Amino acid sequence: MIFYNNKLDHRLCDYGIEIPLVKSRSERCFQYLKDKYPQLKETDCSDLSPLSKSDLLLAHKEEYIDSLLSENPDEELIKCFELRDQKGNWYRYNPANAKKPLIKLRDEILLQGMASFETMEKALSDGLYYFLGGGMHHAMSFGGRGFCLVNDIIIGIRKLQKMNKIQNAWVVDVDAHKGCGTAELTQDDDSIRTLSLHMGKGWPLDSDKYDEKGRLNPWFLESTIDRPIYSGEEPDYNTFLLESLNSLEKQFHKPGLVVIVNGSDPYEKDELPSTSHLNLSLAQLLERDTLLYEWFKSRNVPQAYLMSGGYGDCSWEVYAQFLETLLEK
Repeated sequence: MIFYNNKLDHRLCDYGIEIPLVKSRSERCFQYLKDKYPQLKETDCSDLSPLSKSDLLLAHKEEYIDSLLSENPDEELIKCFELRDQKGNWYRYNPANAKKPLIKLRDEILLQGMASFETMEKALSDGLYYFLGGGMHHAMSFGGRGFCLVNDIIIGIRKLQKMNKIQNAWVVDVDAHKGCGTAELTQDDDSIRTLSLHMGKGWPLDSDKYDEKGRLNPWFLESTIDRPIYSGEEPDYNTFLLESLNSLEKQFHKPGLVVIVNGSDPYEKDELPSTSHLNLSLAQLLERDTLLYEWFKSRNVPQAYLMSGGYGDCSWEVYAQFLETLLEK
């Protein structure tokens, strides 16, 4: 039920990156659960291989993939993790503190992307599988964005479709930020329906809606259903979630798989400044996750969960409380 391996965690500080996406959120969550359920074991990843070029091309343009898979992908990682400011100076990045070159981070991410796929595949047979990692929903067809180097969500779904294991899927995204990359990648794909509940203000919606030529910037492209949540609407969050799920069900056939982008960053204790417009309590987040689980379980839809965003020392609590509930069932 739980996919976890310590080697799949990213220690961004090892690369000189000063973003509060801490390794401890996966590690602490798993250790908390293992202390209560000693039978839990790390997933054996000895045979896990990274996403291949053909896998990556299921979501991304070849020009980007060639650059990413080159011997020097640093510039793609610098753009993705926003390590330069508008003046070209380093931002949240100190190369002097790096213990590893950025190319190693690329390799870790591509390996984690394959773990996301295996989580989806296992969900088809087990009914539910939860990966303590993954969920890179901002990566777009033309490149990485918002700490998301490749879109493991769409790659995994399309890989399963290519293998004729599913025909269609839903992506239900409850990360604090709009699932903009997933929306962009599925604009012309009726086999994947997307639902995003996200902050009505803040990144990525706080930039210009149109470019200098009057074209809509791709991070504003609509999901199948977008439900922005504004400050002060937190008490109604789960009502809005249920209404959105019911609306999706009325419009479309039951999916062969749902991928839940299970961000913990709506948590009121999240430490990333750009999540400050949405502040849910632990109790509200448990209600959110339980609602999703029960809604899809009652409809016999296989559920694959990916962690997505969650920043700071308390983010692990959100995942742990939900998984503990599942382990008690």
